[in-house]
Order: sequence, then structure tokens, then C-alpha cells
Amino acid sequence: MRVTCSNCGLEQKEGAFCARCGTKLPKHTGGSPTMAFSSGGVATGRLERAAPLPVKPPPGSLLNLHIIRTGQILPVGGVGEYIVGRISKGQSILPDVDLEPFHAFKSGVSRLHARIRVESQGMWITDLGSANGTQVNNEKLTPHQDYPLGNKDVVRLGRLSIQALVGRD
Repeated sequence: MRVTCSNCGLEQKEGAFCARCGTKLPKHTGGSPTMAFSSGGVATGRLERAAPLPVKPPPGSLLNLHIIRTGQILPVGGVGEYIVGRISKGQSILPDVDLEPFHAFKSGVSRLHARIRVESQGMWITDLGSANGTQVNNEKLTPHQDYPLGNKDVVRLGRLSIQALVGRD
């Protein structure tokens, strides 16, 4: 049976993860093949294990965010500042990275939850005073204080776990 990766579009034999980008693939349950994957469910509050990483993050951005629950990888970009949060109806200031497709509201992600700053000499993350807090590798961040962010660090925004992947072109 063949499935199509919902993240990069690669058609491949059924398996657990995409051979190109590492996204968790849908399972075939009979009938016609599933063509898209829904993240489904809400985080349980326990530490989630990262899905196997791709050989290297997709090219074109210095920072990619690996959504641990689904295995999807979101390219963020190069040098600059990025606000991570969720978009909700009537919101006047929008985050650069919208996590709402990954059940961000149910997982306790604030509208403007954290800022990630990417510079040539490194990356930093700052909790923006979010309601449910931010953790990096199980260390709770003090709001409005910069913390270093490295390759493969696991970040929890509320109960949503993501992994920072630092890529190079």
C-alpha cells in the first residue's frame, strides 16, 4: 500500500515515518489509502519522545520546528525574530508561527506565547508571559528572559512539545 506524506507530498510505501522529511505517516486501515494525517488528541502532560529525525532538516531555513506529536517539520526561517503562538478569531497581532493546526488552544499555547531570536552566533527563546509557561529540556523559563536554544532541544509551550532543529543550507 502507498501513502502520501502530508508535509512534503512524497508518495511512498506505507511506513511509520516519511523517508524524505520524517513526518509521521498515516496508517492504512483498509478501503482507500489515507492521503492526509491529522495530529489528533491532546497532550497528556507526560514527556513525549521525539519521533525519529530526518537525516537533515528541509533546506532553506536555519530553524525548523519538529512537532513531536505529529512528526511534522515547520520551516521557520533564517536570521530574525519569530513569535510563536496560535491565531484566534479577532486577534489583531498575529504570531509568525501559528501552532493552532496542532491543537494549540487545547494544549495551552497562548496567542503570543514565545519569541525565538535567530542570530548568526546562536538562537534564543523567550517566554512572553504566557499563561501556561514555556520549558526547554524540562527547565521552566522565567518570562521575559532570554534562554539559549540549541539543535534538538525540546521546547514545551503549555503542553505542546516541539523540537528545535538547526539546519544549514
